[in-house]
Amino acid sequence: MKKRIIIVLGILIAAGGIGTGVWYHFKGNGQSGTGDSIVYVSKVSVITGSETTAVNRFAGVVEPQKTVNVKIESGRKVKEVEVKTGEEVKAGQLLFEYDLSSIEDDLKQAQLDLDRLKNEQISLTEQIATLEAEKKKAKAEDQLSYTIEIETNKMNLKKNEYSQKSKQSEIDKLQSATQNTEVRSEIDGVIQKIDTSKMTSDDGDSVDDSSAMDSSMSSGDGSSDSSAFITILSTGAYRVKGKVNEQNRDSIVPGEAVIIRSRVDSSKTWKGTMGSVDVNNGTSDDSSNDMYMGMASTSSDDQTTSTSYPFYVELDSSENLMLGQHVYIERDIGQDEKKDGLWLSDYYILDTDTNEPYVWAASDKNRLEKRYVTLGEHDDDLGEYKIVEGLTKKDAIAFPTAALEEGEKTEIGDLAQTMSGGADGITDMDADHGNMDDEQPDSADGEAYTDPDMEEGSEDDSSDDSIDPNEELVPIDEAPGMSAGEDVEGIE
Repeated sequence: MKKRIIIVLGILIAAGGIGTGVWYHFKGNGQSGTGDSIVYVSKVSVITGSETTAVNRFAGVVEPQKTVNVKIESGRKVKEVEVKTGEEVKAGQLLFEYDLSSIEDDLKQAQLDLDRLKNEQISLTEQIATLEAEKKKAKAEDQLSYTIEIETNKMNLKKNEYSQKSKQSEIDKLQSATQNTEVRSEIDGVIQKIDTSKMTSDDGDSVDDSSAMDSSMSSGDGSSDSSAFITILSTGAYRVKGKVNEQNRDSIVPGEAVIIRSRVDSSKTWKGTMGSVDVNNGTSDDSSNDMYMGMASTSSDDQTTSTSYPFYVELDSSENLMLGQHVYIERDIGQDEKKDGLWLSDYYILDTDTNEPYVWAASDKNRLEKRYVTLGEHDDDLGEYKIVEGLTKKDAIAFPTAALEEGEKTEIGDLAQTMSGGADGITDMDADHGNMDDEQPDSADGEAYTDPDMEEGSEDDSSDDSIDPNEELVPIDEAPGMSAGEDVEGIE
């Protein structure tokens, strides 16, 4: 009687499951065959990375490692410019010459001013000596007036001495300027800009030491100084500038190896090292076309507009790169390091310690089969075997689980579906342990909905109509399609 109850209950459970439209995969529990279940497989070319897949990239542009801004000395005029915009120059090459005529005139005038001050000094010194001599002979009531006049002349004498020093300093600068008429490039580079509006100066006739020719490097952002007469971009040593928005700023890891890839020819690459994000030079953007690809914000709302920040990549070599060239920046995760032959991860290969290692592969008829392979050398670092025979990059294979059986229908899916072992959208993550999928009651021993006292090949005592009170039965409210309290026909 007990056996009859279990059988009828099993039929009702199956009928209830079909009625609710829920498919349960009983593989690994001995409850069904292959049926119409689908095993997802992936192409070997995708698994091994031989087939091009999407890579997270940043947009970048090649810029000079240095930007030199050459300024015109205050009060000087440019006589002749020896270079043109876009011209390549070498370190030490003449850029322009100053006009000496104005400097010579200023020098003559300064020298005359100095001579006048020296004559004034002599006159004041003589006056002081005369007044001091007269004071000694003067009456008592006249002593005070002599004293005031003498002190006044002494103060004027000190002012004169200071004026002479200042004028002498001006003369020294002008004399130096007459000997420094040529301005030359400090670096090898390309002339980016020549601001002809600064060829003449109306700042005055004096030379301001604080505004003397400044041929220093720029702040590092690749921009030219608005006060510069000539801007030179260095050649031979480039770097790559990219942008990242505030949401993805943490994706920039300083010191990380990167690959610079040409936008025109993806096979042309350069290696480099990621620098830090320049958080001090952020800009607000409504569009993020040059930010992290695939994660750009298209909203122009002031509330959602994000800030983008520049970052820089130091190149190992900039050979064959062009200034201003647009490129892609990728993390270097070994995507370009290809080994000869077909190499497959250990995870996909079973029985590697036997003479018949195999993979689960899709046949020509889209059915699952054991595909025996010949293994070559093993890469211990990457955990990969070289496949000598039995498999090609055109084949498709499944991620091995204990639930797989030969003859099951296969379908090409993505790597996530393949590795999940799912069928018809139901993921069987516990197949190796004999468990069912997450949408049905768990059974750690793999014997759900069966009489735990029955063993394969044994017969139950049909004359025993009683039910053992210690017998473990699955509660009726855990059965698919049924609920507690529901009447079951056919059970006495």
